[in-house]
Amino acid sequence: MLPSDHHIEYEKVYIETLAQAVDIANKRRGIVTLGITPTRAETGYGYIEMGQRIQSSEIPTYKVARFTEKPNIEVAKDFLLKGTYLWNSGMFVFRADVILREIEKYLPQLYKSLMEIYKHIGEEDEEEVINEQYSLIDGISIDFGIMQKTRKAFVIKSDFIWDDIGSFSALSRYLEEEKNNKISNNVYLQDSENCAIFGDKNLIIGLGIKDLVIVDAGDVILIMDKNKDQEIKHLLNDLTNKPEYEDYI
Repeated sequence: MLPSDHHIEYEKVYIETLAQAVDIANKRRGIVTLGITPTRAETGYGYIEMGQRIQSSEIPTYKVARFTEKPNIEVAKDFLLKGTYLWNSGMFVFRADVILREIEKYLPQLYKSLMEIYKHIGEEDEEEVINEQYSLIDGISIDFGIMQKTRKAFVIKSDFIWDDIGSFSALSRYLEEEKNNKISNNVYLQDSENCAIFGDKNLIIGLGIKDLVIVDAGDVILIMDKNKDQEIKHLLNDLTNKPEYEDYI
């Protein structure tokens, strides 16, 4: 299970890591995640504490001692100092039968819906049943729903370069730097600092602005405090419930 909004370098090492994850998932019937050595006290990522090492693994692999979802800055600093924690990359490798058993154990309502869908695959009412059951499913992540509870979790201490670019602040690391700002095309800033500006067709001009993210998405212009980056999901949830903005979401 590989999210699409990640930046990865050292492809050969990455593929070798995935191959080892597949091997562990098969031989040990485990749920394997790829961990990344932290380089800063990041509050936007989940953390994995490494437990006992698996001796037979070529790339360092450990039983998972515990998962911690998005800690505050003080806890994140403590994790960094301890050196026994890895970032949770959100990449998982598991056998279908193994994850289904864990879902049945820890998320029985979700399992019930999945089995109901399974019974109707290939039938005339397949789409209807999928829509009906999907509306009943609780939108819980695999981290909260399974990984924080299972006893089958393993983590590989990965050695490839990884970056989660699922937020505008993260994505801005790959923009051009200009006078302490990160900018794309069609952007002109004066007397401005620590801003991330994603231009498109329109010219974006900034004068005397600070700590802002500005995104030209065509029919929508986003302007937000840079420190609110992790709260944009809540904003989108609020907008989804307002019919007058339906065409823009």
